[in-house]
Amino acid sequence: MYYGGQRMNFSQILQPACSQRLAKEEWSQTLWANLNVQILQDGIDGFLKTFRKLSKEIRSLPVAFYLESKMKEFKDSIPLLLDLKNEALRDRHWKDLMTKTGTSFEMNPDTFTLENMFAMELHKYTDVISDIVASAVKELSIEKYCIECKPARGVKEIIDTWENMKFTVQRYIKGTQDRGSILGSVDDFLQILDDNAMNLQSISGSRFVGPFLNTVQQWEKTLSLIGEVIAVWMVVQRKWMYLESIFIGGDIRSQLPDEAKKFDNIHKIFKRIMSDTVKDPVIKRCCLASNRLFDLQNLSEGLEKCQKSLNDYLDSKRNAFPRFFFISDDELLSILGSSDPTCVQEHIIKMYDNIASLRFQDGDNGEMLATGMISAEGEEMAFRQAIAAEGRVEDWMTAVLQEMRRTNRLITKEAIFRYCEDKSRVDWMLLYQGMVVLAGNQVWWTWEVEDVFHKVKKGEKQALKSYAKKMHQQIDELVTRITEPLSKNDRKKYNTVLIIDVHARDIVDIFVRDSIMDAREFEWESQLRFYWDREPDELNVRQCTGTFSYGYEYMGLNGRLVITPLTDRIYLTLTQALSMYLGGAPAGPAGTGKTETTKDLAKALGLLCVVTNCGEGMDYKAVGKIFSGLAQCGAWGCFDEFNRIDASVLSVISSQIQTIRNALIHHLKKFQFEGQEITMDARMGIFITMNPGYAGRTELPESVKALFRPVVVIVPDLQQICEIMLFFRRISFGQGRQSCSDV
Repeated sequence: MYYGGQRMNFSQILQPACSQRLAKEEWSQTLWANLNVQILQDGIDGFLKTFRKLSKEIRSLPVAFYLESKMKEFKDSIPLLLDLKNEALRDRHWKDLMTKTGTSFEMNPDTFTLENMFAMELHKYTDVISDIVASAVKELSIEKYCIECKPARGVKEIIDTWENMKFTVQRYIKGTQDRGSILGSVDDFLQILDDNAMNLQSISGSRFVGPFLNTVQQWEKTLSLIGEVIAVWMVVQRKWMYLESIFIGGDIRSQLPDEAKKFDNIHKIFKRIMSDTVKDPVIKRCCLASNRLFDLQNLSEGLEKCQKSLNDYLDSKRNAFPRFFFISDDELLSILGSSDPTCVQEHIIKMYDNIASLRFQDGDNGEMLATGMISAEGEEMAFRQAIAAEGRVEDWMTAVLQEMRRTNRLITKEAIFRYCEDKSRVDWMLLYQGMVVLAGNQVWWTWEVEDVFHKVKKGEKQALKSYAKKMHQQIDELVTRITEPLSKNDRKKYNTVLIIDVHARDIVDIFVRDSIMDAREFEWESQLRFYWDREPDELNVRQCTGTFSYGYEYMGLNGRLVITPLTDRIYLTLTQALSMYLGGAPAGPAGTGKTETTKDLAKALGLLCVVTNCGEGMDYKAVGKIFSGLAQCGAWGCFDEFNRIDASVLSVISSQIQTIRNALIHHLKKFQFEGQEITMDARMGIFITMNPGYAGRTELPESVKALFRPVVVIVPDLQQICEIMLFFRRISFGQGRQSCSDV
């Protein structure tokens, strides 16, 4: 180009730094970065100014019109030169420009002149240049930044990150033993991976991704594979950590030899993988190692099989001794993995109500014998026949359970037979365990009330009033004894009997007041009545139409609730529900006694009551295991805040309960439940408590409501409860002899 009377080379308009020969990719970027466009702008403005000073006659000539149009085109092209100066332009963009303008020139700063540029007639291609420059800018943003131009990770930065990011490897210490290496937390890595994957997905969806498409697609696959490997790796590590303590060095190896061998092979492979990771912890190389995903998937499948075999083994033990359903897998494994019978001691409280431990002693032949049970208060029930704690733990634990019930039955029968035989009633109570005294006392109270009804029929009109006076005297005698020096357990025993005696006295007083003179009256039929039936020589409890076998579950001195009219109403609802093979559903605000009243009724019937606190995380499998344990051991289950369970899970639970109910209705000894055959103890019961209207509670499905009889528990009889409890406090501190009228 000629300017100022001389031909100018393009490189003369550039700063001196561009005089050296550059690589093609660098050339376009450096060339235009150093282009001084201001020289061109000033030059063309000078030409136009000079042209306008010419006379009108000259400017009217055709050649003048042509010259002016060319200068204006040149001026219009200068802003486009500024666009082409953008640092985002690469060699591929120049080639695209030449193609679309139909020109060709060599990309060389020594030979490329402005003449070449203006030969393209840039003013005709304003839109083309704008599109090319916009594409270049977007592609640069992909290369350096994310699509939204936020300071996120571009392709190059993503590559650099994952080429250098390393796993955190730490030692796995179990107790005092170093069990090897494991991966530390991977949460931060997974968060970065998710962010990078989303970035790459956004980039791949851009229409400007063309030059980087292969790289982006390759890294999308790489990050996806890394994420999959890490996910499987952590699952394998979690399973390995759980099973390693069971199969490596544990006694369980001898009981599951095949699974132990499988785990040994898995253990070796996992240790090798972790050893390689310690040597080279770079995440990309660890995850993309040859067959790494395949190996980890095989390990996961193998561990899953070991876990399933272990679960099947534990289920077989639980079905052999159903109370194992009420302890966790780890607790059961600690029992099964030990040859010491005393290892059950720390878990006995979860399998029995209020039992702290079994009493063991050495036998004549060196074997360990279970000779009795000790309650949390220290009361003991010695077995009539010692049980050898040898062989499989589920076998001798079953024998212990049977002996507990057999011994309790024999002692209860003896206590009933010897009631006030050669001792006073209060002295008779000292001879036996607390729950035996309660059962015997209630059997005799039932007999005495019905005997009074017989006397009334025969014409003794004052029989009921005379018996009411007798009951007042019995309470006076009991109160007198409580004020005397007693051991802690004897005092607690007397207090518990006094609670029941006060309730029995109140019932008789109501009979006197309302002239209840017949055993067939509802007021008597609605009471819990205890009978020792000669056939089949068992203790039975009756209330209205329901008859229930006493459970003989030894519970020590765990006390009883003050019985109020509300308590009686709950008792009646629950027992009538049981007589129709249904469950009970006390509902009301927190703290009104729903759960405790259910447990108290179970105590009255001599049955174990297992309380389960329900939550949103409970699934039908966990509930099904509890149901299976309850059905096989004849216990009651009280599910607290049952309406916190998800509605979809409740629908499945309703079918499980219906299956159990059908077995009860048809008096089946065995039935199919959750895919396996289990035994049925007809004494089982299922109860639920609910707090309606509280946050996070769901409405029970109709299929569940139909299986339970509701009872509303709103306000407990606090005045009556407080009067009786405060009276106990007074007499417990020995404040003189109290009259029964004070109660």
